[in-house]
Amino acid sequence: MYRTILFDVDDTLLDFEAGELACLKQTIEDFGARYTPRLEARYLTINAGLWVDFEAGRIPRQQIFARRFTQLFKEFGVEADGLAAEKHYHKMLDQQAIVLPHVAETLEALSDYRLYVVSNGVIEVQRQRLAKAGLIDAFADIFVSDAIGAPKPTMAFFDYVAKHIPKFDAATTLIVGDSLTSDIQGGRNAKIDSVWFNPHFKPNRTTVIPVYQLSEFSDLTKIAAE
Repeated sequence: MYRTILFDVDDTLLDFEAGELACLKQTIEDFGARYTPRLEARYLTINAGLWVDFEAGRIPRQQIFARRFTQLFKEFGVEADGLAAEKHYHKMLDQQAIVLPHVAETLEALSDYRLYVVSNGVIEVQRQRLAKAGLIDAFADIFVSDAIGAPKPTMAFFDYVAKHIPKFDAATTLIVGDSLTSDIQGGRNAKIDSVWFNPHFKPNRTTVIPVYQLSEFSDLTKIAAE
């Protein structure tokens, strides 16, 4: 039976995608460019590639933010400061705290378990967003990559988490997240059973196989009781 559950934040607890696109559109327009489906798609591709490089340890996290708008503006001929756009975008994004369906009631139903956050992000920002969403009190602690100095899915990240959870036992721990390369791979690395939260039924075209998969967040209560 599981006793400890580790949760990702973005697109697991909070609807990051909805906030991301709204903030992206506003930023592009505020910096004098026309927002188009092609530009949006290219930003998402650049951003995803940089996050993969970060999770693999090829670049430091700060390089994501230093490069994504600068590269996008260069490719689309936008004569604007990419670093200034990043700061503008991040300021808006840090305020986003849209709770995904069934998250609040599921965390309440799991209150007898030891619940923790494990996130690639900035500790102050994640705390602020979880507090704004009314979720922060559900968690015994929050572990974030910038404070740890290593990203999910590295063992350095999970070694830190294990050392800072009292009486940690990998055999009775679950990790829940939407990212195969970060959350599920992290679970594999740390020998923790994983739950891939996949509400949009995305195909898994990787070699990273979760122990469980769910599309309804509330079904986590059934998995946790196994």
